[in-house]
Amino acid sequence: MTVTIRPYKNKFKKLIFSIITVIGLSFSGWLTSCSSDIKNAHETNRVASIYPDYYDLILPPNIAPLNFIINEQGTKFRIEISGENGNPILMQQNSTATEIPIKKWKKLLAENMGKNISVDIKTFDKNNWNHYKTITHKVANDTIDSHLAYRLVHANYLKWKEMGVYQRNLTNFDESPLIENSSIENGCMNCHSFASNNPDKMMIHFRIVHAGTMIWNNGKLTKTDTKTESTMSAGVYPAWHPDGHHIAFSTGKISPHLTTRLGKPVDVADKASGIIVYDTEKNTVVTSPEISTTRRESMPEWSADGRYLYFVSAPEAQKGDEESLLHNRYSLMRIACDIENNVWGEAEMVLNADSIGKSISMPAASPDGKFLVCSMSDYGYFTIFHEQSDLYLINLTDFSFKKLELNSEFTESHSSWSLNSRWLVFSSKRADGVFTRPYIAYIDENGNTGKPFVMPQKDPAIYQQSIANYNRPDLVTGKVNLSSIQIRDVVLGEAEKAKAE
Repeated sequence: MTVTIRPYKNKFKKLIFSIITVIGLSFSGWLTSCSSDIKNAHETNRVASIYPDYYDLILPPNIAPLNFIINEQGTKFRIEISGENGNPILMQQNSTATEIPIKKWKKLLAENMGKNISVDIKTFDKNNWNHYKTITHKVANDTIDSHLAYRLVHANYLKWKEMGVYQRNLTNFDESPLIENSSIENGCMNCHSFASNNPDKMMIHFRIVHAGTMIWNNGKLTKTDTKTESTMSAGVYPAWHPDGHHIAFSTGKISPHLTTRLGKPVDVADKASGIIVYDTEKNTVVTSPEISTTRRESMPEWSADGRYLYFVSAPEAQKGDEESLLHNRYSLMRIACDIENNVWGEAEMVLNADSIGKSISMPAASPDGKFLVCSMSDYGYFTIFHEQSDLYLINLTDFSFKKLELNSEFTESHSSWSLNSRWLVFSSKRADGVFTRPYIAYIDENGNTGKPFVMPQKDPAIYQQSIANYNRPDLVTGKVNLSSIQIRDVVLGEAEKAKAE
């Protein structure tokens, strides 16, 4: 017996088709109405409130998308990002969090180098569309180094719980740990540094547990103890020579302090300090009487051509006078040096702290040899704890200096140049006065800066949720091709003792 059900199938198909048609017509009508409403949107005559505050920026053409949160009331949000060239990026969503498609973003920036791009935001609230003033960014012709290395530390004044040194790809959102202290018995790690932004030439200090300086140099990974019989300590603050195989270090007796000063519960000072230079190929340490005096020399930094070593210097600490440790100001000095032949000149003053009424710290020389950026505060050198610390630009031709326009009311600290000298990344507490975040700013050939912006994140809410500090951000031209396991194994091993020459 055969049963035919085809007519019922046909009726079912017709019913489905009718439902789809009705839905389609309704959706089409909604889109038409929606489109019409958007065109007639209410003009607010102000920019939309967004987080982070990505307004009126100069952007690297290779930077990751500037994802943001819209802090405006609404049930629907429409974002259009466009440039003079190329196709616009259109997004319509119910979420306030905007995640820009990375491929479209990269294409748009590449097509608009040297030109402007616009961010147009509309919100739908209470049956009306609101149109906000367009945000405009300029896309620079100069790229930024592709990677940024930084230390993430969950710190409570003088103690820490978790820390690690990480590398982040600035052209996308890839982040990976170089080393986390959970793998090395929770020891302290700090002061990572690179030679001329080269990922194949890196060092990281490890302290308290498995102490030593790990050095990655052209495929060779070692751990060294730079303390010798003629130095007061192992190396502290580092600076690679442009030749790629010498590293200047400060040495010293670092003294953390809990203070009773209003708004400043902690500070760090040097009881004594000097400067040494370590040869990574010979495993030897040298110094000069000019940079190892009774004064406190610290924070070395080489000139771009390697002919001069810049450093900061404060008066000798008075025994028993703890306040002098904290209140002394550091001047900026330099000394001529032929490091290959270990020939030193005489130390000379660059900026006298007493004359300018400021203490100088963390000098960073631009690779083109024109400028030096440093932190200046009222006293001391450990600027991460100084709310009044600002960044200054020194012209190395005549040593004139100025306070940079990019400063905020909160702490500005360690800075790092891109290899082409057009971008500056620095630590800042400007978001909340508590946590340091990495900020990026354009800097032109005359030393003028664009508005700084916080390093983009795939999840734009991450800075609101994280209690970690991003310390010592250093630009690098590529990824460090080392695994965390390789670094861990070297750190857990014995350190080779350096020899005094």
